Amino acid sequence: MGISSDADTGGKYLLKATGGSLSKGCPGSLSAPLDQSIGITSYQHSSKELVRLGCLLSLFMPYELASWMLSQWSGLSVSSSSLWNWVQVMGNKAYQELEAQLKAQASGEQAPSEAISEVLSALPLAIAADGVMVPFRPTPKTPKGKSSGEKLKSLS
Repeated sequence: MGISSDADTGGKYLLKATGGSLSKGCPGSLSAPLDQSIGITSYQHSSKELVRLGCLLSLFMPYELASWMLSQWSGLSVSSSSLWNWVQVMGNKAYQELEAQLKAQASGEQAPSEAISEVLSALPLAIAADGVMVPFRPTPKTPKGKSSGEKLKSLS
């Protein structure tokens, strides 16, 4: 690595690789020592939260609209092609996880269960809903009459 000043640059100093380790490529990643402790991987350009939000938006709307929505919410500009790439990467990861789970199930392994609170485990059935339209008939316990949709605020 050398420092040189050229007349072409108006006297500004330039760093040039001059046969040292940088001209042959860096053997390690260019990450700060504390990157791992805060969850940043080598060559990471976007946070996991931003990628997750972009993928979730892309599931329910076209990529262009998801890109616009993401920029409105986060103030960051992410192209629709980047969203498409993120969805492909996350979809492949989800598919690989599913394949591993299916292979484990086929071999007779018990799938790990999620931990739930004691209150929830005591309930025989718990259902939650908000804004669900449920059809009701004017005459109870018969299929006669025109159904009318009623909006439920919560059901449990």
